[in-house]
Amino acid sequence: MVVSESTEQASNCSAGDSNQNNQMVMMINNNDDEEEQLYTSIEEQDERRYQHQHKEWNPDAIAYVRAAIAMSPFMSYLCYKMQLVAIPYLALQMLSIPLALKLRDHSGCIRWPSAFVFVALLGGIKTSSVLMKFGNDNVAVKGMFYAFTAFWECSNAVHIFGGRDSMDRFGIINYQRAFFAALCPAQIKFTAQVFPRDRWVRALLHIGGYLATFAALRLVLRYVAETIEMYAVLEAEAIVICISCLVHIWNFPPLLYQMFMTGYRVQVIYPFGSIYLSTSSREFWSKWSRPGSSLIRHMFYYPLGGKGSAFLSIPLMFLLNASSHYSVSEALVGDKSELGWNVVFGALGLAATIEVYCDSFFEGINTDDGTRSTNKWWTRVRFVLASASLRFAAYTLLHKCLNSSLHSLLGLQ
Repeated sequence: MVVSESTEQASNCSAGDSNQNNQMVMMINNNDDEEEQLYTSIEEQDERRYQHQHKEWNPDAIAYVRAAIAMSPFMSYLCYKMQLVAIPYLALQMLSIPLALKLRDHSGCIRWPSAFVFVALLGGIKTSSVLMKFGNDNVAVKGMFYAFTAFWECSNAVHIFGGRDSMDRFGIINYQRAFFAALCPAQIKFTAQVFPRDRWVRALLHIGGYLATFAALRLVLRYVAETIEMYAVLEAEAIVICISCLVHIWNFPPLLYQMFMTGYRVQVIYPFGSIYLSTSSREFWSKWSRPGSSLIRHMFYYPLGGKGSAFLSIPLMFLLNASSHYSVSEALVGDKSELGWNVVFGALGLAATIEVYCDSFFEGINTDDGTRSTNKWWTRVRFVLASASLRFAAYTLLHKCLNSSLHSLLGLQ
């Protein structure tokens, strides 16, 4: 009996020790699992937070109606001028971002040809319409229509080229949002917070200020335009100032769209920023024709190697960009002006290539706070290089590509 009791106690102790050991092992494993989960779930948490933020709102019928009202002035004019041709054009525009959503996870070998065909179809329909339907209109009317439709096309097509990265960046996660984004004349981003009304008012004052400045310049320059045209440097400067103000006209349709979307979780990306005081080529292209610049990067720059092969990707990107503008001058003035466009984009491409190459040598990391710093003398040289290339390109664009002058730009002829 004593032996059996001692044996039973020993077995109980061993069983208890075993259970305790098992519990300790389980606690250790649980702690390891929790620690592993903690480190491996950061990206998942960020993704869930992103999905939660962007799934909070989807366009409803009222939002679609408000978007249609915002687009109605331009849509009416487009249908009036293009007539029956407007039907396939608008159908392609509305199907563009849903197509991007469908192809977002496919490889670039599928997305790139699809996007290229889409851009070619829309561009062909638009150019033929301008040539046939705008024969009696002046260059300013043709240019306004051509540029606005181009921004709309680029805003939609860039998502096909960009794939999932582009769609996620702008919060386009379902077809309901995709059709809604295709209806906007510029790029839109679905945000986690309601777009504040005061930001729209500031944008209105900003754009209105530039247009008022152009009106004042027009009153002043009309008396000295002939004198200024005698000196190419002065004329180039006047052209850049006028263009810097005039391009904000194309911000008005997106501004109108944003006004109707105030109170919704939608932010419109305006096509143009303040380009006159750009301190570098990079800053200029971040503010000039944002939809077009984004499209060109996804169409040519990234497939050609991007910054890693800048000496190849940047010149070829600008050369291909120049060739895509031949149809612009053909539609506006009846002449493709190949040489003029090649000179314009050749000058801008050369400045951009030099800037990217030299930035890699003269930019460093400030070890104190981790920010990037640039040598002051190179900052000044970069500003002069960008300013000179911009003014040379603007002068060549007006005279050689559009067969125009400062008088025509000011509407004095």
